[in-house]
Amino acid sequence: MPLPPTGPQTYAQWSDCLDRLASGLEDDACLAQMARGTLAWSGGVGPLFAQRLADEFNARLTRCSERLTRDLRAGADEASVVRAIVNARQSLFFLHRLAQLPAFAETLRSHLVREVRGFAERSQQSLEDSARADRSGRLRLLLQNNPLLRYDTLSLAAVPEAPAPAAAPAATPPAAPRRRNILI
Repeated sequence: MPLPPTGPQTYAQWSDCLDRLASGLEDDACLAQMARGTLAWSGGVGPLFAQRLADEFNARLTRCSERLTRDLRAGADEASVVRAIVNARQSLFFLHRLAQLPAFAETLRSHLVREVRGFAERSQQSLEDSARADRSGRLRLLLQNNPLLRYDTLSLAAVPEAPAPAAAPAATPPAAPRRRNILI
């Protein structure tokens, strides 16, 4: 069912948006479409829609957790750890934006925002607890400098890339002009 240019209006159109979100293929376009929509929270529509949205939220949080765990187990270097955390923050940022859509009832919005925040806090605490076993302290430092809790400060325009592993320079950089310091 094609959506109107103003965004979803009926439960069937909102349901189509949730189906598209569940596929995960066009998240940003779907979010933009949903931001222009309205929904009448009367009768049985509100609770039914809220349940479907909560189910999608839980599925997304589960996938985020599984991906973070998988990426952290696979990556042994610092760049891989940072990349895993940045990817998780991007997922949480999307859910944070989704939770704040103005078409949702205030109680639903606040509940979803609390769910995302609670997930981030529990995950961060779990990561920090795991980092205690690292004697070098490098993992703890990485987690402190790149916390999951900063998901809501990401910019819509540019989501930061994880730093690339350091490689040997291909050519020597041009020499800077030499400064002379004269002490008197």
